[in-house]
Amino acid sequence: MVLRWLALIGVTAIMATAAGGRFLIGLVFPDIQHDLHTSHAQLGSIVSLSVLIVGLAQPGVGWLVDRYSARVVALGGLSSLGFGLILGGYAQDRLALTLGLGVLAGLGLATISPTLLTPVVAAWFERGKTTALSLVSTVNPAGQALVVPVLAALVTGLGWRAAVSMLGIGLLVLAPAAALLLSSHGTRWSGKAEASGCSVTDALRSPAWWQFGFGFWVCGFTMGWVMTYFVDYATRLGLSHTVAATGLALTGWASIAGAFATGWWLDHTGSTLPLAVVYALRGLGFILLLWIGGHTVGLLIAALVIGISWSATTPLTSSLCATLFGLRRLGTIFGLLFAVMPVGTAAGSALAGLLFDWTGSYTVSLLLSAAAGIAAAAVVFPVRVSPCPCAQLDPLHQTVPTAAQ
Repeated sequence: MVLRWLALIGVTAIMATAAGGRFLIGLVFPDIQHDLHTSHAQLGSIVSLSVLIVGLAQPGVGWLVDRYSARVVALGGLSSLGFGLILGGYAQDRLALTLGLGVLAGLGLATISPTLLTPVVAAWFERGKTTALSLVSTVNPAGQALVVPVLAALVTGLGWRAAVSMLGIGLLVLAPAAALLLSSHGTRWSGKAEASGCSVTDALRSPAWWQFGFGFWVCGFTMGWVMTYFVDYATRLGLSHTVAATGLALTGWASIAGAFATGWWLDHTGSTLPLAVVYALRGLGFILLLWIGGHTVGLLIAALVIGISWSATTPLTSSLCATLFGLRRLGTIFGLLFAVMPVGTAAGSALAGLLFDWTGSYTVSLLLSAAAGIAAAAVVFPVRVSPCPCAQLDPLHQTVPTAAQ
């Protein structure tokens, strides 16, 4: 058991390093524009292509994990991301940049997701499964908090091309290590857990699935803005690149605390209130960006508020789905739900770029993101979840048992 924990920590660290690549275009946005003469919309489209690939590939990633093991998928995914970053770093035109940072990086980033590691955790751990899944949920925020500042320093010291290429080379080195750490244990639930719960069809017929899906779409939509335009927005307001990168890293650190805190809250309240509050905080963060984002302290406060909500949506939603839909088809049900998020990210990144090109500012896209967060809070809050088969009960009028019950 200790060896499995050590292996999971090692894999999580490698995946966190790879996850830092999600923020690369946003970090080097002005540099790419200057070198390759691209517009906001053109770069936003590359990000959109990448995240669309991430979303659309999720069912395929899940099938490959079941068919060939997580070890093989991790090796292929990290290698694809590494080669994509290297190609993007050497790109001399938009076609090469799109192929590297859009297509190959998108295919690689598709494997840096719960679809890859959740089955591994389920197979490895009889006890402490929730704690292990909490560790897995830190992949993206840890990459954001730890890798982004390092990349920012490399960009400042060596230039964007060298920084991007170095990360790519590092991932090619780490890919075999991740494959060695991962085991090809079975990933199916067994016993009573496998027999209980809803079918995929029943889950998709449930209004709750679509309400959670809307929340995930909004989560992705607002993430797309932060990942792509946060640094550019801050620097256009006169703040330094270092301050902007610090704000981006702060959202990562805050998201780790936010995920654990809101998870504890959900365990003790048994309602969708924590999830609704998380989405409301997301909307509030964008209001703060627009209101006080031009000042260093204001930008960091806004980043902190957004960060608290950044990764909390995934463990909260997965927990609610497990209670409502059961474990029998939870992997497929949640996998389909999780695939909605990158679609929202693609939409958010592309739309914000177009709006900037049309209006010359980020004001409209910030207002849209704020409104989307508040709307998501209003949509998910009415869901009431019970550990009963969803086909037998109306999920809109159920409650989650609290720990005290």
